[in-house]
Amino acid sequence: MWSRKYNKCVSCGKTTERHISRGLCAACYHRDIERRHKRHVRVRGIAAPKLTKKYLIDQYVRKKRSLSEIAEDCSCSRQYVHKRMGQLGIPRRSLRSARNLALRQTKIKVERIDDAGEQTTVVYHRITFNRKFFSRWSSKMAYVLGVVFTDGCLHVRKQSRKSLVRRVPHLSMAQKNPELLLKVLALMECNAKLHSRPKKKYGDRVSGAVYSFDFTCASIYPDLLKLGLSSKKSLDIEFPDIPDEYVRHFIRGCWDGDGSIYIENRTGKLCASFVSGSEKFIEGILKALEKAGLPKRTIYVRKGKTPSYYFRYCGKQCLDLCHFLYDDVLSTQYLERKHTIFKRFSKRFEKDPRKPIQASMFE
Repeated sequence: MWSRKYNKCVSCGKTTERHISRGLCAACYHRDIERRHKRHVRVRGIAAPKLTKKYLIDQYVRKKRSLSEIAEDCSCSRQYVHKRMGQLGIPRRSLRSARNLALRQTKIKVERIDDAGEQTTVVYHRITFNRKFFSRWSSKMAYVLGVVFTDGCLHVRKQSRKSLVRRVPHLSMAQKNPELLLKVLALMECNAKLHSRPKKKYGDRVSGAVYSFDFTCASIYPDLLKLGLSSKKSLDIEFPDIPDEYVRHFIRGCWDGDGSIYIENRTGKLCASFVSGSEKFIEGILKALEKAGLPKRTIYVRKGKTPSYYFRYCGKQCLDLCHFLYDDVLSTQYLERKHTIFKRFSKRFEKDPRKPIQASMFE
């Protein structure tokens, strides 16, 4: 298919040129942009005396206005403004700085058709975040790193422009519930927006609603690589080298990503389990937990095309895990649902250790 929503260019009807945006091929898209630049009224003889070096420096350099905006004020074409700047020796902004400026001024807008067939306007903005976030250890950095290790995705995309090909790293994450994603973004001081995909049915299969974010992370990419993260991490990732005081925060992030807490149907006991596709990683977590005083556990294997590894704690062991993970931790650094179950179990167990824990206590 030519694009996800269109099978041909809505302007020329061809499919030989690649799709750019709004159902337009590359040629029609650039012609449309040119028409937009020339839509204002142009009057000969007005621009030349007005486009002085002082005026252009004031408007273009100091006030950060675009060539199109200056052309509209001077009743001339954008190309003529560009020509005058060259004659007067005023350098133009680079493509990168021009795009960043346009993002800050919310000038980049596209029309999108959602899954319901409704057309919406999407305004792009510049994504900012703490670029030093993963360069120094802290409780919040260790927690987010644990979430990224288990539930995040670090991948590199190719971007081509004419003959230049760039490899741009991206950090993305998806969850059924937005809480964990919002907390990760807040801790990273990131303004990336959450995208939601509604529940979908594909024949006999149903895909649930999903929340996600994705942003370029070139500035933190080297730090993540040093910490042991990689693009294809699911099966061979290893437990990173973490200062002792931050290990529990990292494991709590891992538990919020790939861990679970549940009531065992057969015994009525509260259990907590952790699963991973990497045997080395799960061995590292167990060693860290044992070093912290938690009992030894057996690693079980779920066989299949891609095997997975898991271990679990039950009953009183969950209480010890609860204290290890959650004591004196801010609410911004844990998943509320799992924390609530742990705490309820903790209070109930301390009140009457011999009374069995039932699922109804957590409903």
